Amino acid sequence: MDFPTFFQRGCGFPPHLWQARLGEDPGCRDRLVRIPTGFGKTVGVVAPWLYHAVVQRDPAWPRRLAFVLPMRVLVEQTVQSIRDLIAAAGLDVLVQPAMGGAYDGEWALAPERPVVLVGTQDMLLSRALNRGYGAARGRWPLDFGLLHHDTLWVLDEVQLMDVGLITSVQLAACRDHDATNALRPCRTWWMSATLQADWLDTADFREQAADLAQQTLSIPPETQHGGLWEVSKRLHRSDDDSPLAVASLVLERHQPGTLSLVIVNRVAHAVEVFDALASAPKAGRPELHLVHSRFRGAERESWAVSFLRRDAPIPAEGRVVVATQVVEAGVDISARLLVTSLAPWASLVQRFGRAARYQGEQAEVYVLGVVPESDKEALPYDTDALAAAAESLDLLAGGLGSVKPQALDAHERTLGEKHPELLARLYAYNPLHVLRRPDLLELFGTDADLSGADLDVSRYIRSGEERDVAVFWAEVDASARTIELSEVPLPARGALCPVPVGQARAWLAKGAAWRFDYLDGGWCKADTRRLVPGLTLLVPCSSGGYDPRRGWDPKAKGPVVPVTPHHPTAEDQGSFDLAAAAAGRDDLSAQAAWKTIATHGAEVAARVQALAEALGLPADLTELLALAGRLHDLGKAHPVFQQAIDEPARKASLTNPSRQDLAKAPSGAWRRPAYPGRPGFRHELASGLALLAVLRHADPDHGALRGAHRELLEALGVAPEAAPCKLADHPLGRKLAALDPEQFDLLLYLVVAHHGKVRTSLEGTEHDRNGSIHGVATGDPIPAVELVDASGVTMSLPPLTLDTAPASLGVDPHFGSSWAERVGPLLARHGPFRLA
Repeated sequence: MDFPTFFQRGCGFPPHLWQARLGEDPGCRDRLVRIPTGFGKTVGVVAPWLYHAVVQRDPAWPRRLAFVLPMRVLVEQTVQSIRDLIAAAGLDVLVQPAMGGAYDGEWALAPERPVVLVGTQDMLLSRALNRGYGAARGRWPLDFGLLHHDTLWVLDEVQLMDVGLITSVQLAACRDHDATNALRPCRTWWMSATLQADWLDTADFREQAADLAQQTLSIPPETQHGGLWEVSKRLHRSDDDSPLAVASLVLERHQPGTLSLVIVNRVAHAVEVFDALASAPKAGRPELHLVHSRFRGAERESWAVSFLRRDAPIPAEGRVVVATQVVEAGVDISARLLVTSLAPWASLVQRFGRAARYQGEQAEVYVLGVVPESDKEALPYDTDALAAAAESLDLLAGGLGSVKPQALDAHERTLGEKHPELLARLYAYNPLHVLRRPDLLELFGTDADLSGADLDVSRYIRSGEERDVAVFWAEVDASARTIELSEVPLPARGALCPVPVGQARAWLAKGAAWRFDYLDGGWCKADTRRLVPGLTLLVPCSSGGYDPRRGWDPKAKGPVVPVTPHHPTAEDQGSFDLAAAAAGRDDLSAQAAWKTIATHGAEVAARVQALAEALGLPADLTELLALAGRLHDLGKAHPVFQQAIDEPARKASLTNPSRQDLAKAPSGAWRRPAYPGRPGFRHELASGLALLAVLRHADPDHGALRGAHRELLEALGVAPEAAPCKLADHPLGRKLAALDPEQFDLLLYLVVAHHGKVRTSLEGTEHDRNGSIHGVATGDPIPAVELVDASGVTMSLPPLTLDTAPASLGVDPHFGSSWAERVGPLLARHGPFRLA
């Protein structure tokens, strides 16, 4: 089956020429896609990926498609349109929204499966920066690694992404830098009706940007005729964009039975226009809706069903939608009357695309407002951008007087010939922050600082007022210092409302709010002076702050009705994310069947082999990964872990209740709390320290231990006496001794990092006592335990004693390099993406 046939099957109509060109190109490479709004950009890029990656199974095409949108109101609609395309094509591909509060762990558990991720730049770029908003800390490295391998990034409406655009460019540059380490291809397509190649011109991506500019996918002028190119959209200009003036204009020009769309630049302005329209006499007044980014998911979900869709029935009186920038792109509606505030040119072009969107339609378009006197008055834009747009509008109004696609394209060509300086101002792009490779390497570590905070990546994702916290309301006691997770679980997406950080600080200055505490695994009182973007806050319903019709409103004093049910069940959320949510949680150890460390290790090794075969990984890497799989839970033999399994449950279910090699047990068999004497205990750290002990007893002079530092140790007079090599002939001892130092360090890292909680540093937390680190202390025993080798043969490992010496800086006489000195070379050798 060729691509046009596939496209016809999925869409019900043949592809446009540009869609056919893209779909029939067998190569998957970075691209610029500059196509006007209304010409099928979403299906035009998703269909080629489906055809090549899913139908043809071409290994040159990534298995994942990450579809990035500037605003979350676009996500639900895009998800549904992609699901419809996949269903019509008869394919089985997971389409997963990635938004704050939405459980999306399923895709990451099957990296060999094709999947489409659809999310905002906040959610997906933060994960690409190893600081995933709305994701549990323990899964940050997993998302980070997967999204930089085997993924086709499609960034739609990049003109609205602000600094997020240049971050995507720099991430592509970093992947190019690490191309020799890539296990699977990763590509990026930048897409917009107003895309400018020089937006991608950075010191790290200059050569690539020049090549991409020469190959930009667009629609040639000679083919721009008929259909959507020639719909009627007459342009009008006016200076007054006050709420009363806008309301008066809309009520005067609105036609019964049609859709009128008002787009303004600020949420407060939208609310004022909505209130002015709502104050008009009810008799004959059109149906009114307010749309902006400060609504809960529960309210937003109803929009796409009731009025933000192409086929939504319109009442006899007609419908007026008052909105902010959230409808600039990706919303499939067509207005008969469009009233918009003056905005930057790229935004205006997108807004024009919401009027007379379909062949044969016509619309009246009014652009209101003058250039403000100061940048503060111009927010969220700046006066230079608005002045350039006003000048362009004056030229357009004095010439063609139309904003139909054909007229806009001709206007820009004229500007390029006669007013190139104005064209440059229309598309000026000067991001405030530019991510560089050292910044990305610094983000590889995911440990919080001593105050519990993290490196703030918001400056690389979005600037201005759009950096949010997520607030949800619940019936809780405002005086409580802590709230158990069992009382208020992690919130579902529908319960969350985005609130600007600054407004949240002011609103909560004298109120109560709680944040989720990673170390304690529950809700603790939030310091409202130190709120950072991406934080999820629990607020009492009695605090007010929300109106279902008007959205977030700090002046709303009435109690907020919580979204019910406003929490996912544990089954819905999955033990995967629950385990990653808090330092001491081990939900993945709770399974229906009892399993030993040996049995579980063999299962993981088999899964690794299957994944490696599906992904085409190198044989030597596959062997090392499988070895890590067999050994990763060795530390569960630690007495602290074994004592967390309830003795009565052991006696009721096991023929040998005293055995100390259990890796999995039913959920009812676990003590609560599991580790009262060692809160935050991490069995994977015990596993790593046990492997160091095995190697020391097999080959103390191994290059991964003191062997690489013997001359230095002897010069310092601290070379230890030779230790008895009691494991030199043990199968595991021989296996580890046969690894070279780099292989052993990689094995060690994989074992210690397998839950994403202990990675680049070994430091104690506030819960550690008497020198322990993540609940593991020097002198802790690992009793004798059975393991399996690569052929499935059982081997018994004798008792071991753990030593946390690798946590110290410098060279240890027994274990050689510190943990930091092991991870650093691994990061340099493999790069951040492959190592994650």
